[in-house]
This record gives sequence, structure tokens and C-alpha cells, in this order.
Amino acid sequence: MTVSVVIPARGRSERLALTLAALAGQTYPARLLDVVVVDDHSSPPIQLPSLRPARCRIERAPATGRGAGHARAYGAHVTSGKVICWLDPDMVVGPRFIEALVRWQHVHAECVSLGRVLFCARGPEDPTALAGLARSGSLSSALAGSYGHARVARVLEQSCGLRDADHLGFQAYVGAAVSLRRSLYEAAGGVDPALDLGQDTEFAYRLWQAGGLFLPEYAAPAWHIGPATPARTRLPSARFQSTALAPLMPHPRSRRGLPTADGRRVPLVRAVVDVAGAPYETVSGCVDRLLDGTEQDIAVTLVADWDGGVYGGTSANPRLELRLIQARYLSEPRVSFSAVAPRTGFPSPYLLQVPVAWGLGGDTLARLVARAERARAGLVELFPESAPTRGAGIRLWRTRALTRALRVRSEGESLADVVSEVHGRYRMHAGHECLQDLIAPRSTEARARAARPSDGRPGAATAASDGDTAVASRRDTSGPRKGRGAMRRLVGRLGKGLARRRRRP
Repeated sequence: MTVSVVIPARGRSERLALTLAALAGQTYPARLLDVVVVDDHSSPPIQLPSLRPARCRIERAPATGRGAGHARAYGAHVTSGKVICWLDPDMVVGPRFIEALVRWQHVHAECVSLGRVLFCARGPEDPTALAGLARSGSLSSALAGSYGHARVARVLEQSCGLRDADHLGFQAYVGAAVSLRRSLYEAAGGVDPALDLGQDTEFAYRLWQAGGLFLPEYAAPAWHIGPATPARTRLPSARFQSTALAPLMPHPRSRRGLPTADGRRVPLVRAVVDVAGAPYETVSGCVDRLLDGTEQDIAVTLVADWDGGVYGGTSANPRLELRLIQARYLSEPRVSFSAVAPRTGFPSPYLLQVPVAWGLGGDTLARLVARAERARAGLVELFPESAPTRGAGIRLWRTRALTRALRVRSEGESLADVVSEVHGRYRMHAGHECLQDLIAPRSTEARARAARPSDGRPGAATAASDGDTAVASRRDTSGPRKGRGAMRRLVGRLGKGLARRRRRP
């Protein structure tokens, strides 16, 4: 399996020479190893030393950006190895480093190998001497007195080496020494080139949501020569995390503030409601309850044929219902419209599937999320205490578990059963205050109307089925014909505004 080692660098050629000397003596087959140094606008430009791997080259970062995130993303773009390995330009590694990391990518496509990042105040300064120590197996002795990454050590200890990791397991990731398959890198969206600081943390969060299996490889030590500065430990300040990173990653929640007015951030929960064929009143009842709940870190996707079904129609036509729904929520930044339901909540940690007929109580979603995190369940299902009147109840999917299940599910196999095997399943029953049927009360009122004759004489009308009474209720409450005409004119003006908005560049 081909491996591309990407080393983002800016200046400090003497440190880079040590790194390349260490890579020159790797046990991994040289014909499968490609080393690329991305020069991040160094002045003077970086030059390759004489002692380096057989296949080694320099790529100059384009002028369109700068910084560690841009260099890492560009390095992944210009290489072609099936495995991507990142290494910092001031790191020294042993001869079996690449072999130890990449063996996990040979085992499974979702494995993310985490090298053991260490810090050493002093080390060999001559590349030739370092290569000799590596060949003789004396490199570890020469770097005695090194110490590990404090945060990573804490995460690994608390999670039994990530075997019992919770939703914060991605914090064990340090991009200074890591390898993963290119397919997983692309599935997670790649490194954000706009982030100069914190790009490792944000990318690790997305890798975790994409189903990456993080594996600490203790047989792959990598030493930083020099003190543990913030640039080397990859630990942004608390202010930077809460200001720049928190909008991009809901976890850890302690860094998150209240939702912003423009809604431009990754929500904790992505709720999906299929509104096709549903009346406006039912949809607004369902969506408003989601938006007004105590868990405000949520975004809602309404699924219907918006492009083909929002023009024309009458009050009894579903096209007008869709138009009214869209007009109501166009100005709500937490609501979006889609013709296709998303398969996962990525990059959000949770996907919430809500049948439009159900209305959640004020704290129901917050309780579902709390239960999912406590039980570490891949799926939490909420059903009414009585038998459901229509289809399934509420389903809260953990994005990480759902993504992994979609990759391994066989044809015809239940997705819920696969998630249960991969990450566990938890079922809850809810009372009326937690889960409300938005159609049953309307149907009862319509039946009462249907039992009363239009001329005031008893027995002149017959009761209708539940489906018929729902339609009758919409018609009866639509108002006189003059009112319907005014509503059409109002919706027409809203539609013209929407059309102008779509035509804007």
C-alpha cells in the first residue's frame, strides 16, 4: 500500500534535515514511500538536504493561502498515496515508525493511527549521527528524559486506551504524527485550509464523526526536539477555542455559547422532518416545538419537493401548503429546505428523525441527547406510552455510529440493527408531555363538526375517517372565499420575493 508522508514546513531547515534523515532509514519499502515537503512561503526557500528518502520532493504552497492548515491540505492534494501520513518538520522518528503506523490501514479502512508524540529538550544535531543511532537501535537511549503529551495521556488513561472512549475521544488526536487512508480523509472533508491554528482539533472532530477508529500506536514514537510550545502541543488557547473552533465543532459543549443570529455554525443536532403532503398547521406545530425547546443547539431540515411544488394551487392543494411552510421559515436561520433527506447528521454529532405528526415537549430533545451521551448509544428511540398511531416514533442517531453502520450494512439488513451491534441501542417511552400527537386532536374536532348537520338538524351528516376529517378540518378553518383570495395575494408577493432572492448572484 503506497504511503505519502506530508511535512508542512516554514524555515528551520536544520530541523527538517533531521526529520528527513530519520525517514531515510525506514523499514517500510522505499518504492511505496513518497515524502513531500510543503514549503509554506519560507524565505529563503527550503532546500532538500543530501541525506533524505529516495522519493522526496518539495512542493511550494500556492500564494492563495498560508499557514499549517493550508500547507497540510495542499500536501494531501498534490500526493496520491493510498495512505496519508503527517509529520511535523522538527520531529525525529525511529526506523519502524511508518511500518508501525501504516499496519493498521492495511487491517481496516477506517483506522486512524496515532503516533506516540514525545518532547525532548535536546537531541542529536547532526543528520548523519542521527541516522547511525537509528540504525543501531540507540535512538531512544539518546533521547532519554523525553516526556509525553499531557492532554493525550489524560484522554488515553481515562478511556482505557480509547477502548472505552466517549464523544470526546477525538481529543487524543495530534496531527504531528498520524496516518489514515485517503478515502477516510476525503470522506471527512479534509483539513480546513483556512485554519492556521486548531486545524488538527477541528479535523479530528470531523474524523470522529465520520466513523474513524482512532488507535494509539505505542510502537511508533515521534520526538519533538525542543520545548512543548503551543505550536507543538496543538493546544489553542481557551479564547481561541471558544471563538474560532466552537462554531465548527459542538464538542466539547463547555466551549459553546448561545446560537448566533446568523446560524452559521455546526449544530449539535440536525433534525430532519419530511413535510411532503402535510398541512401547514401540522408542520408549524412540529417545527416550532423543535425550535422553541430547551435544547437550542439545533438545526432543522424540511424535506419536500420544494422546486417542483411551490407554485400555484389552492388551499386544498399541497403546493400551497409547501409555499406557506417555506414563506414562514425563510427568515429562520436554523431551518433549511431540501428535496432529499440527509443520510447522516455529519458534521453534527446527532441526527434526529421526527415524523411530522409528532410534537416534542420543551425538554424532550435535551433529555434524548443526555441519555445518548450517558448510555453512549448509537440510537435512542422514543415512543409514546400507548401504541404509536402512525409509523415509528422519534429516532436520535449518533452520527459516528450511523456512518460506520452505513459502510458495513449488507443489502436488506436493518440499519437500526446494525447500529445496535456497532454502538448500542436505547429505547424510551414518553408521556403526553414529552411527545404529542399533532393530528389526533384535530381529527377529534373534525369528527365533532361532521356529526353536526349544516342546517342545524341532528343526523344530517355522517362521520368520516381520520384522513378525511383532517382534510375537512383544513377546509373548514380556511375562512371565507374572500379571505382565501387575500391569502393568495400575500403568498404571491412572498413568492415573488423568493424568486428575486434566488436570482441574486
